[in-house]
Parts: sequence; C-alpha cells; structure tokens
Amino acid sequence: MTCAPLGPPEGSATHAAKRTVLEREEARVGLLTLIAGGIGVAAGFIAFALYHLIGFITNLFYYGELNFSFASPEFNHLGLLAILVPAAGGLVAGLMIKFGSTKIVGHGIPETMESVLLNRSKIEPKVGVLKAVSAAVTIGTGQPFGAEGPIIQTGGAFGSFVGQLVAMTGSERKILLASGAAAGMAAVFGTPIAAILLAIELLLFEFRAKSLVPVAIASAIGAWMHIYLISPQPLFQTPAYAFGGLNSLPFYVCLGLICGVLGSVLSRGLYKTEGLLGKARLGQPWLPMVGGLAVGVVGLAVPQVLGVGYNVITGVLDGQFVIELVALILVAKAIAWLLAMGSQTSGGTLAPMFLIGAATGYLFGVWAVSAYSALGVVPAVFAVAGMAAVFGTASRAPFTSIVFALEVTKDYQGVLPVVITVVIAELVGEALMDESIMTERLAGRGLRVRNYYEYNPLRQVRVGSVMSTPASAVEADSTVGELSKLMSSRDHPFRLRKRVVVVQDGRPVGVIDRDQAYAAASVSPASRVGDACTGAFERILEDEFAYEGLRTMTLRGVSFLVVVDKEGRLAGYLSQGDLTRALKGKVEDETVVEGPKYRPQD
Repeated sequence: MTCAPLGPPEGSATHAAKRTVLEREEARVGLLTLIAGGIGVAAGFIAFALYHLIGFITNLFYYGELNFSFASPEFNHLGLLAILVPAAGGLVAGLMIKFGSTKIVGHGIPETMESVLLNRSKIEPKVGVLKAVSAAVTIGTGQPFGAEGPIIQTGGAFGSFVGQLVAMTGSERKILLASGAAAGMAAVFGTPIAAILLAIELLLFEFRAKSLVPVAIASAIGAWMHIYLISPQPLFQTPAYAFGGLNSLPFYVCLGLICGVLGSVLSRGLYKTEGLLGKARLGQPWLPMVGGLAVGVVGLAVPQVLGVGYNVITGVLDGQFVIELVALILVAKAIAWLLAMGSQTSGGTLAPMFLIGAATGYLFGVWAVSAYSALGVVPAVFAVAGMAAVFGTASRAPFTSIVFALEVTKDYQGVLPVVITVVIAELVGEALMDESIMTERLAGRGLRVRNYYEYNPLRQVRVGSVMSTPASAVEADSTVGELSKLMSSRDHPFRLRKRVVVVQDGRPVGVIDRDQAYAAASVSPASRVGDACTGAFERILEDEFAYEGLRTMTLRGVSFLVVVDKEGRLAGYLSQGDLTRALKGKVEDETVVEGPKYRPQD
C-alpha cells in the first residue's frame, strides 16, 4: 500500500486553481476596509465624546459651570484653590489605575505598541474606556497633557475589540487596531495624513496595500467626523508665513540641532523622572495626586501650562507673547509635564511636546531675525519647524511629525523648512538615544522595537527561485533494498541526503529518511519504498513567496518543505539552508565594503 499525505496544509496546493497565500491575503482587503469604515465612524463619535468630556470637566472644576464646550483652565479665578484641582484629577486617575487597569498608565502609545507586538493586537475593551475617561479627568483638571495618546489607545482598543468579534488573523486584527487608532487621531485633530503615517510608523511596522487601504479609509472618515462634529478649522489658525529662501537654510539646520538635543533630553528626562518619583514608594493613587499637586503649584505661577494648551500654542505661532513670557512658558511646561507624566498618571505627549517645541523655535527665531534681519521672515516661522522637530525626535516618528505640523497649521508652504529641521533633529536623536519616548518603557520590559523598515528578500522572491533542484526523489515502486544501497554508495547523490522524496507518477506521496530506509531494508529488502515512507509531510507551491516557506516551517515545526508545481508534480525541495542563502545578498549589501569601480584617470 502506498503511503498517502495526511492532507495538504494551508499554503499547499495540488491543483492549478489554488491561490497563493498572497492572493488570499489581498482578497481580504475589501472585508477589512468595510469594517475599518465602520470603525472610523465610531472613532469619530468617541473623539467627540472625549473632546467634550474634557471641556465639561474643565468648566466644572475651574469655572463652576455645566458646559461641554472646550475651554482653557488658564483664565480661572480660583486663586490658591487652583493648586488642588490637578491633584484631585491625579487622585481620580490613580484610583482608576489601581482598581481598573495598570495599562492606562502613561501616554498610551507604548501600551498599544506592546499589544501589537506581544498580544496579537488584542486589547481589553475596558482599557480603552478607562484610558479615555482617566485622560479626560487629568486633562480637564489642568494637567499638561494632550489627547492624542488617549484617543490612539482608545480608538485602537475599539478596533481590536471589533477584530476579536470576527474570525481573522492577528495581522488582520492589527490592521483594525491601527485603523481605530488612526481614525481617533484624525477625528480629534483633523489630520488624516499624519494619522495614517503614525499608524505606519508606530503600529503597523509595514507598508502594503492590505494595511494601508483600511487605515486610510478609517482615517479619512475620522477626519470628516472632525469637520462635522468638532470644527472645520485647523487646530492652530495662523497667518500665512514667508519661510524664507536659501539664506535661511543654515538657521533651520541650527534649529534642528537644538531641537534634536531638546527632544532627546525630554525623552530621557521623562523616564529618569519616573525612576526618581518611583523611589518615593507612594504607589497608586497617591503618586499621581502628588504629581498633580506639583502641576497645581507650577500652574499657579504660570497658568498657561495648564491643560492641553492649544490656545497657547496658537499664541506662540502667532507671535502674541513677549519673549520673556515664551521663555517662562517653555521652562514651566517642561517641568510640569515631566512631573505629571513621571508620576505614573494618564495623559498624552503630543500637545506638550508641540508647545515646548514651538516656544523653542520662537525663541530661536527672535534671535535669528534680530541678528540677521535680511532673512525676511518672522520668528514664528521657526516656531512651526521647532514644534514638529521636538516631537519628531522624542517619538522617532519624523514623517508623522512633519505632516502633522503642516496639517494642524495649514502652512503647507513651510514644508521645506519643516522637513530640514525635523530630519536634522532626527539625526541628533539617533546619535543621543537608543530608544524613543515611545519605546523606552518597552525596552525596559525586554522588547526592542526597531524604528526603521528593512527590506526582506523572502517577501520578494518566489520559492521556485530559491529551492534546491533537482529534488532527491525515488519512485514509490522501488524497493527499500535498492534505496539503502544507493544511500550507501559513495558515487551516488543519495549518499549526501538525509532524506529523499517518494514520488508516484511524478507527484510526491511521501518522504523517507536514511534511518527508515535502513530499518525497512534490514527486515524486508524487497518491500516497496511507498509502503515504508512517511506520508505526513509539508508541501508548498513553487509560485509562493519564500516568506510563506519560512512561515510554514515555523508554524508546522518542520525543517524542510516539498515544492510542487500547480499540477501537483514534484518541482524541488526547500530547506532552511535555502532560505538562509536567499538572505545572503541582503547581508552582503549591509556588510561588504567594495572599492570604487571607476577611478579618475591620472
């Protein structure tokens, strides 16, 4: 009796109609896009609720009004009582952390990244709810945070929840999580392109149509929801600036260097502050309360640091403040944010980073314009570039920060100065920091997150181009005695093979290794190879990409695959060594230094 395979596993085929794994994946784009559209609508309403909940809490605690409109706490008349308001918010957030979930600590993005990388993109629904409410409480009570981290975690949690209601892979659930996060960010800020880029840089870690299309649709719908539910105007309404010509280029480079250092200091400083405050051993909910109390003291002296500070950022970009006040706001915001976030409470990083960066750029611009009046620009143009550069450095998300700064100001004519400043700052950050503000906590947990994309040859080449040919094969009707002799012969290729493929009519029906052949030959040399072989083996189409071979080997726990063509006939043999050789070119490109091919003639 001829041994028979146990059945083709996922990714194998014996018929021409079978699709490759890539084709099956792309066929799911429509379903994912449809679901992502619904997530975008829901994220818009979630953002609307968060935005107005912050306004309600601010109005209630600082002005004693039942009003849901967004307001700034800086104009309150509470006097010394204002010190206690952020402390109360910290206490409430601490209670939610202690009795709700510790995963809402911090600005939310690292926790979302961790769920993608370690938990197959699964987030508990309660984490999203608690994060939104706790952040609304802390921001509404004046703590110096932004709403982007909370809405990203909350939107991502909603997308993950939907992904857990439908049968899908972890990769597909990741796309829905990223769709929810991007839609939430776009719905709060009206920045659809920046939201897409943030999802790519910090959540998806890939760029392909299957993930880009659903995320883009969700983000666009989220931005439409922002226009209809929150405001059709840009977040920071600024006049049209002249960003200068080539003569201003050296100044943007200098600003990039400054912002790179500042972004690195803030990122490292946050986790140093966490460590120092953690030594107090107060724990939840008392540590966030103490952090809130410190914010209250700073806010009493400089009320512009309280809350998200969107109006203050607009004032800096418009040049409404005197230079002394801008410098004071810069220092006070940085101190208040470090103390508050370091106290293990719940909040966001983008808004405070934007204010610190804008203030830094404005101060630099005042110096540049006064020293070189021929630049023909106003100091505020440097504030726009600085705003993007500080956040881009700290987060290691330069593309997101570039586009975000342009979208929230609608100053698209500033794209060149902003790009120059951000990329220079990014280079400085690369030199000064091993981890970003988004990945430092993950690194402390033993998880290293790469902040750049790599070319993977296994996703580009097909199995047929890397497999071993011809495959070592023996007919099923051969005897095990004949096969054992060939394996023992010094002149036959079988001598170097640990196993051979058993075929019948050109189609693989089993695999037999050296020990099986010798054992069967010692008992009955005349028995058929087809009766002695193992029928449980893994196949793969030669048209599949090599990465599918690696995936199958990993999931099935095997070290080789039998390669077949679309008719199910034996085409070759794929081993782990074949996959390693496929990576040789990439390794050589990154490590082998070649001399110049062309030399100038003497």
